[in-house]
Amino acid sequence: MYCFVLLLLAMSDTGNKVQTFLMMGRPGSGKGTQAKMLAEKVGGAVYSSGNRLREMAAGGSYFGKRTKEVMERGDLMPIWVSQYLFEEALIKLEPADTIVFEGSCRILEEAMRFHEAAVWLNRAYVAVYLDAPEDALRERLLKRAGLEGRADDNAAALQERFDKFNELTIKSIDYFKSEGTLVVVNGNQAIEQVHIDVLRALNLQ
Repeated sequence: MYCFVLLLLAMSDTGNKVQTFLMMGRPGSGKGTQAKMLAEKVGGAVYSSGNRLREMAAGGSYFGKRTKEVMERGDLMPIWVSQYLFEEALIKLEPADTIVFEGSCRILEEAMRFHEAAVWLNRAYVAVYLDAPEDALRERLLKRAGLEGRADDNAAALQERFDKFNELTIKSIDYFKSEGTLVVVNGNQAIEQVHIDVLRALNLQ
């Protein structure tokens, strides 16, 4: 078991506590589960861009159909769509609101825009990276595909999603590290242990 803080948690210029969190990791690393558990701990809401896109894909509109095609390939949505989703969520927040983003900032440009928006809104944030090996996650996702039937969990789409992470999302993680807003947690553990380590990394336990 390990859990370590790469850099100091970011605090706003006014000294307010961190109320904005990003849950990041490879496909199948448990981002959704850990985002929900963290939100319950801090009394905040969860914003999942993946869930929002799946809702759109199921809506039957032209945009929804295009979104469904992209997701079934395991590809990423255009950057303007991803930015719109998290920017809309950030803009609606009041200073006292707490939120956990899940599935955002999968491309470097998105991460930079998120940082820019958070700074402008005077919202300190921390990105939590659930680090877990690809082989273990692939097995986990294939099992999930059999249980939930998610279109983006098929073998071909899975490989595309892992490739996109290694090519693109890792740059976002490196960016947050460079900004001093990243913590890393071992995501290859039991769900409850990962949650405990997340809280320790965020000094919430």
